[in-house]
Amino acid sequence: MKSLVSGAAGFIGSSVVRAILEDGDEVRAMVYPGEVLKNIEDLDLEVIEGDMMDRASVDRAMYGCERVYQLAAVFAYWHPQGRDYIVRTNEEGTRNVLAAARDAGVSRVVYASSVACVSFRKGGLATEDDYPEPHEYRRMPYRESKIRSEKVAVEFFGKGLPVVIVNPTAPIGVRDIRPTPTGRTILDFLKGKMFAYVDAGLNFIDVEDVAGAFVTAMHRGRPGERYILGNVNTNLKDYFELIAEITGMDPPRWRMPKLPLRVMAEINEAVSNLTGKEPMAAVEAAIHTTEDEYVSCEKAVRELSLKQEDIRVAIRKAVMWYLDNSYVDEETTRAVRENLEAHE
Repeated sequence: MKSLVSGAAGFIGSSVVRAILEDGDEVRAMVYPGEVLKNIEDLDLEVIEGDMMDRASVDRAMYGCERVYQLAAVFAYWHPQGRDYIVRTNEEGTRNVLAAARDAGVSRVVYASSVACVSFRKGGLATEDDYPEPHEYRRMPYRESKIRSEKVAVEFFGKGLPVVIVNPTAPIGVRDIRPTPTGRTILDFLKGKMFAYVDAGLNFIDVEDVAGAFVTAMHRGRPGERYILGNVNTNLKDYFELIAEITGMDPPRWRMPKLPLRVMAEINEAVSNLTGKEPMAAVEAAIHTTEDEYVSCEKAVRELSLKQEDIRVAIRKAVMWYLDNSYVDEETTRAVRENLEAHE
């Protein structure tokens, strides 16, 4: 059986591809024209270029596939072409892929949504039943784009397409080539750029455990349902303490107040809108620090057998990958490797 994976060369996508191959399916990897293929170049699969905004190219990629994993998306809190570019691309691109899947008569689709489509609870754990209100994603183009895209998936389910929705939290681990905002925290830590932390909490999970749940969702997930794919709820101070434990480096000691961070982000983004250069801190990233984004993953654990491993394993994988791929200077690399070896 052949599976189409859009966004196959990305951080999560490349792990999903590996999980599918291990499960025994053939894979056709749809990649954006000119995209770097380092994450999948060593795999036995078919690569086809396609742009989810170009329906004809999606149809070509879809031909002959029985299963579809839709991961392609613009994952950015700011874009030089404006917020509407993020929202339009993710919403309309998802519509094109799901329409092509429906017309091709595929047996099932797993759609990669996001924890951004969950409304968080003060003092409690959010679940799949918690949906954001419009005021919760004002000034947050990526979050709005994913909420709109998930609604498209629900719409196609209502039209008869068997779509299972998965909502990853903050994945960490290998092959975060860009890196994503989550991977950036680890890389900046390794480079000595993490001088402060914000009093906020996230849910973290190993990207390879996320990928395994994608495949299980294809087999056992209930169409029309959504599943939060996460593991550990922790505040950023404790998260950096774990990275420090693994690397032997010092964690940030200074807690940055949230208001100055928001002001800095507003200024940075305003300047970036004029210059076209990416801001050091985007407004959406600053807004994420205003509450603890803690979730319950009980449903995915129960129905998809989602792994709940020690998050130190994922952090160590991410650290090793950055060291092995020369993202960090030689002196730091040597010191961190010595610490890792001493604690094996």
